[in-house]
Amino acid sequence: MTTPRFLLCIATLLAVGCATREGNDAQARKEKPPQKVTVFSAVEEKVVDNIELVGRTVADQSVQIQARVSGFLLKTHFEDGQLVNAGDLLFSIEPDEYQAIYNQSIAQVNVWESKVGVTEKTFARSQKLVETDAISQEEFEQNQAAVAEARASLAAAQADAARTKLDVDYTQITSPITGRVDRALLDVGNYVHGGLGGGTVLTEVVSDRPIKAVANVDENVRLRFMRRQREVAGDAFKEADKLEELKIQCDLQLQDEVGFPHAGILEYAEIQVNQQTGTSQIRGLFPNESGLLTAGMFVRLRVPVSGQYNAVLVPDTAIGTDQATKFVFVVNKENVVESRTVKLGDRKDRMRVVKSGIEANESVVVAGLQLIRPGVKVDPQPLKSE
Repeated sequence: MTTPRFLLCIATLLAVGCATREGNDAQARKEKPPQKVTVFSAVEEKVVDNIELVGRTVADQSVQIQARVSGFLLKTHFEDGQLVNAGDLLFSIEPDEYQAIYNQSIAQVNVWESKVGVTEKTFARSQKLVETDAISQEEFEQNQAAVAEARASLAAAQADAARTKLDVDYTQITSPITGRVDRALLDVGNYVHGGLGGGTVLTEVVSDRPIKAVANVDENVRLRFMRRQREVAGDAFKEADKLEELKIQCDLQLQDEVGFPHAGILEYAEIQVNQQTGTSQIRGLFPNESGLLTAGMFVRLRVPVSGQYNAVLVPDTAIGTDQATKFVFVVNKENVVESRTVKLGDRKDRMRVVKSGIEANESVVVAGLQLIRPGVKVDPQPLKSE
């Protein structure tokens, strides 16, 4: 039979053991060092709000070269893809038939020039003779009419010669613009059909220096942009006759590029909003001196929608998300973590504009966010510059 004294001893030993273990755990917790976290000191810089749009490049000018007269293709005067100047000869169509018709027209002009000369001399004599009644008034008027008829016929012959001369000229097909010519679509010896509307297409000439890029913007972006223009100008606001005159910067990025290295200006903004889509088109103009940009490329455009202002920036890695709420962890002067709800602005490379929630020079956690929580003490380690 167990005695009360024995039970008391056992209870005492258990209590002492528990107390010892709790003391050891507390000591361990007390001796555990604070969690190390990487922090960044929020900076203040001058920034501009931008929008980024998806678009495509289009040629500054693009012309399909069509035959104006029919005939056999005699010669191609360029290499596929060659740079050509306005007025450079591209194709020759066999001119013999058109030259013969033109020569015939010139002959008719010569005939009527002679007739005009003869009728004018006859009329000059009749003017003197009618004064002395040597010829009748009727004959005088006939001579006068003959001059008018001959002159009209000469004008008609000259017009016909000018038309046939055009046909001869159209056998020599030149480039109307300076640019790069595409491949020849027909080989020498093929028959081409002429005509103002249905002439055979022979090639295309594209001018891409400068080059344009087009994109669609929604109504909210359009309003932001227009309001900003009026805010900056104030009472002095006056719409420019051409958007190009405002010199609004527009930057471009290709698919394999980082940042927006191609600088241009906004050249055009559609004057109406499409009722079906709620968007309107804008167009940027880029010098393209290197020729890297070609028509039809998929690009991103960056367009400013604000003036320059001071803003707080932190690395994008400092931003946390709790459902729809954005927050950052701030380490205060006592090295204790605080959670701050923030309102975000644009991205600037790897940085993010913070419109409210933190101030410049506050330390925000950029690495180790998952290891900490608000209220704990941490060991902040400054972010090392790359």
